[in-house]
Amino acid sequence: MKNPMQKKIGTAAIAVSLLFGAAPIYAFSDITDSNQAAIIQSLQDKGLIQGVSADKFAPNNKLTNAQAVQLIVDAIGLDTAKKKSNAPSWFASVPKTAWYNDALKTALERGVTIDGTWNANGNPTRQQFAKLLYLGLLQKGNYANVTKYTSISDAKQIAAKNRVAVEYLLMTKVASLDKNKNFRPTAAIKRMEAAEMIYYAERMVNKSYASSGAATVTYKVENVDTQFNKVTLTRGNLPGTGYGLRIQKIEFVSDTEAVITYLPTNPPTGSAAAYPATAVAYVPTVYDITVKAQ
Repeated sequence: MKNPMQKKIGTAAIAVSLLFGAAPIYAFSDITDSNQAAIIQSLQDKGLIQGVSADKFAPNNKLTNAQAVQLIVDAIGLDTAKKKSNAPSWFASVPKTAWYNDALKTALERGVTIDGTWNANGNPTRQQFAKLLYLGLLQKGNYANVTKYTSISDAKQIAAKNRVAVEYLLMTKVASLDKNKNFRPTAAIKRMEAAEMIYYAERMVNKSYASSGAATVTYKVENVDTQFNKVTLTRGNLPGTGYGLRIQKIEFVSDTEAVITYLPTNPPTGSAAAYPATAVAYVPTVYDITVKAQ
């Protein structure tokens, strides 16, 4: 059975967007904010989320615990670990046919701690979702530690066990505060709010792609400290030695966007073996990163 977050979009909505591309037509009629629409489109293209119907996303509906686990496992790319923990005893009571069974088992085995009072249809709070997402991120990389706390107006409402998780997501810009500097930790997290956090978390840990003719380059953005992100570009499946990858320039095209331009380099001849070629850049954390070929 499929996750309710993953119902397919009808062909009619797609046809409308193709016919009237000149106007800002969005996949879901209940999302009119252009930034939110772009986030949903990106996650939808990657198969991470879908609407509740052909033209509705229900951004203000509460997320369920089962949907939260499935989203985190899929977006971060958690898989069965070689060194894994045993699932807790309460997992035996989870129906094997439940659509979220595999994701829940993976999360538990990969160290995402979930207590035995977990209810698939319950609604996690914003701080509970933040803790699950934080634990999932820790399984994928050696990311920066929280070195100082953010000024959060409603910090007293954040449980001590969740504080580092919330601070970490704020530090890495996976999460943000509202205009009054509130995190609203005890409020049930809404579908759009979860989608936004998942979008930035997925960008932080998973590879994206940029193509240049026959050369396909992957890039990964990792947070190294409170000031900088490390961007690693990799050109793989090369036919031999001598093939390379060079970063030509980094342009800060606005206060929030940086563009990294790369150039694949080729030798006059190759060999039968395959080798990767990498290049690294460091970009301040305040910038969203785009990678493109020269």
